Amino acid sequence: MSKAERQNLHGLAGVTASLDQPASSDSATTLGDLVAPSQHDWVGEIEQTMMDEQLHGALDKLTDLQRDVLTLRFGLNGATPLSLQATATKMDIGVRRVRRAEEEALEALRVDSAVLATRAIA
Repeated sequence: MSKAERQNLHGLAGVTASLDQPASSDSATTLGDLVAPSQHDWVGEIEQTMMDEQLHGALDKLTDLQRDVLTLRFGLNGATPLSLQATATKMDIGVRRVRRAEEEALEALRVDSAVLATRAIA
């Protein structure tokens, strides 16, 4: 790109227009009417991605048993949440062990700084 082309581009950055101004001098249509609405809530998607990353970081601090129990019980990773009995059956362990692992995991998450930060955002 030549120096003259770059200078012309700098001049374009100074042009501003209100979305409330008419699209043309003889039109009641505004510039805002011509702009298509966003198809995605990209800000919400970014926030959700950040919260998911924080949650997975907190889950990584748990034991394998605790993480697996929470994943099955709460349907993390898009799965259907399971009951205590179904979780115990799937993991081939007792219901009491599932309940204890769940309680320990939830207690650990209650005091985890990443989880507390996520709760403050939500």
